[in-house]
Amino acid sequence: MKRIVLLVAVLAWIGGAHAQQLEIITLKFRSAEQVLPQLRPLLEQGGALSGTGYKLFLRTGERNRADIQRVLAELDREARRLMISVRQGGERQADARGADVSGDVALGRNVRIISSGRGNSSAGTMEIRRGDSAIRGNAYEARTSSADNVSQKVQTIEGGSAWINVGQSVPLPLRQVVQTPTGVFVSETVVYRDIGTGFYAAPRLSGDRVTLDISPTHDTPGALPGSANVQHISTTVSGRLGEWIELGGSAQDTSGDRSGTTSYATRNARDDRRVWLKVEELP
Repeated sequence: MKRIVLLVAVLAWIGGAHAQQLEIITLKFRSAEQVLPQLRPLLEQGGALSGTGYKLFLRTGERNRADIQRVLAELDREARRLMISVRQGGERQADARGADVSGDVALGRNVRIISSGRGNSSAGTMEIRRGDSAIRGNAYEARTSSADNVSQKVQTIEGGSAWINVGQSVPLPLRQVVQTPTGVFVSETVVYRDIGTGFYAAPRLSGDRVTLDISPTHDTPGALPGSANVQHISTTVSGRLGEWIELGGSAQDTSGDRSGTTSYATRNARDDRRVWLKVEELP
């Protein structure tokens, strides 16, 4: 009986080995590197699966081969085309108020009051005279606002990545002073600093939802030579296709005042910045 069982087992092993035939599969849209991580966990014990370029080499049983081919049919399809849009910008508002008093005093009998406005700045001056004497008062209120918005878009495919950057290379003089045993060595040259706006993104799709690794930047020249205002974000977000997703932002408030014996001034400013993202599927 033991011999019969052993013979049946050997025949089953031989039959299974013969059933595991090598098949070369030509991929249409995806490379072997893209599909192998999803297919290898499905491979039965004793089978073999490898690939290079757009070729797969599969050796397994008929039933396992059919399972792998069904999954491969879902994986090896044309990649969905995507348009990634990023909107970066901000709004700045500043309010300034102040007042001061000045005048000359002299003897006299006539008195008159003169008042005048200063248009949109909401400023006004009042003057009180008596003969050759005069007292002047000035009050003002001003509000300024500005916006800085940049929109960019770039096309890619699911599973791919995209990068875009638009700006300028700013020349910066560089002077180096090096102390050597023979004396001081001075080197003067010009280096360039790239200042611009752009982003890097790598999208992944699951149905109508998208997950992205994204790193937007928004750099502008600063007020001082060689300086720059920088804004960098690096994050992973998820949302629905066609919807705007807020990546983040910043807000900065500044205030100050100045006062003297006959004057007073105050200033408040606010700088709000936001970064938004949208991914759309192209036909």
